Amino acid sequence: MKYMKKNVIVGIGLSFIIFGLVGSSYYFFNQYKKTQLLLNNPTLAAKEEVKKITDEVSKLMILPAKEEPIVVTVLDKNKLKDQDFFKKAENGDKAIVYSVSKKAILFRPSINKIIEVAPLDLGNANQPVKIALYNGTTTTGLTGELEKELTQKVTNLSITGKENAKKSDYKKTIIVDLSGNKSELAKQLAILLNGQVAALPEGEVAPKDVDLLAIIGTDYKSGQLNIQTAPTSSASPTVAK
Repeated sequence: MKYMKKNVIVGIGLSFIIFGLVGSSYYFFNQYKKTQLLLNNPTLAAKEEVKKITDEVSKLMILPAKEEPIVVTVLDKNKLKDQDFFKKAENGDKAIVYSVSKKAILFRPSINKIIEVAPLDLGNANQPVKIALYNGTTTTGLTGELEKELTQKVTNLSITGKENAKKSDYKKTIIVDLSGNKSELAKQLAILLNGQVAALPEGEVAPKDVDLLAIIGTDYKSGQLNIQTAPTSSASPTVAK
């Protein structure tokens, strides 16, 4: 009888071990599948990042409802120090931009603290920023895709023209301030597109009556405005001073 009891106990113990191993294997397999899914779908990864950050910030303040913000990471604070909103920024901070609700939040995940909150100044609604889009790659349809993204994410802008650039080998998306007086908007647009501000490239023709020109490079990925990283320049919403 004791022998049978011992067998039963050993049997139950083995069952728990087996179920534990199976459970652990299933968990890690699920995590592996999830990781692979995120790697293969950068947009999904970006959305998860946005949700994670907004969940943390929502515990500290009330956030605009029913609006998904743009979240960018400060990678080089020195390149943003001239903008009032980023004066207290540190590398690794998250800028959370609600373009519809016209609000910007600077959040520091390392200490779980809100550093800055400011309204957005998107310009005069009666005088939207005029932007022309050039496709600087061999991939067709990029100007249309970018136009759709920008008009969905940013208010008070007008896409005045779309065409192919003279050259089709641009590796990096560049923003050109054709007006000569919208350098901050050019920087902001560059951040949103993960691009860079530059002078009009040699050989390209500047469109008439346009504030900014965006020449799309091969680094541009459709459906993925820069939610993850915010380095040197920025997009069309500007923080009110």
